Amino acid sequence: MASKKKGEFSLKFVISLPLIAALILFAVGAYFYNLNKSQNEKSQAETLLVPEYAYIAGNKDAKVTVVEFFDPACPACAAKAPSVARIPELYNYQVRVVYRSLALHNGSDLVLSLLEAAKEQGKFKEALAAFSAYYTNWFVNNKTDAFTAWGVLEKSGVDLEKAKIFLDNNQAKIDDMLRQNMEDAAALEVDSTPTFFVNGIKIKQNELIAAIESELIKSYEGEK
Repeated sequence: MASKKKGEFSLKFVISLPLIAALILFAVGAYFYNLNKSQNEKSQAETLLVPEYAYIAGNKDAKVTVVEFFDPACPACAAKAPSVARIPELYNYQVRVVYRSLALHNGSDLVLSLLEAAKEQGKFKEALAAFSAYYTNWFVNNKTDAFTAWGVLEKSGVDLEKAKIFLDNNQAKIDDMLRQNMEDAAALEVDSTPTFFVNGIKIKQNELIAAIESELIKSYEGEK
């Protein structure tokens, strides 16, 4: 009886080898499938967060990326603008800031168009700082004062004549960009401004600095 049981055990073991091999192959295949899926999803998220046309402040090759969805007519965005603008310099240009504009307030699409005209002249940073500093002058009674907005643009050092020509020739393209920003924001579940992402992760406003410093440690660990 003992010999028979031993033989039965050996037979079962031999029969199970192909099954074990199949399970191993399945597990390996599932691992690489999930890895590729994760990488594809990350790539898609990066495309949504950092399109080619977005303004990037700081070193474009920085390993830590802060993306801000902002509306210049948003009071919280205006209040945080100076501190956000200082991020690249504050962290020795190991962090870059990507600005994504959303026209959520009445007339803010005009100001966003003016910012695009400023960007064309290499004055985006200066124009955004001016619109933030003079926020209460150009956004009055929950709407944009167009005349004052143009005046603020001039204060930032932008050539108004060149800006007008640029907008005449590119307004349709800018409108398409603003629509794309809204679509990307919806896909990323962004429904208010300012909203921040740090290396692809959506975070709370009060956690911005902690998230940046955590990513800096992970991204630059071991570098002198």
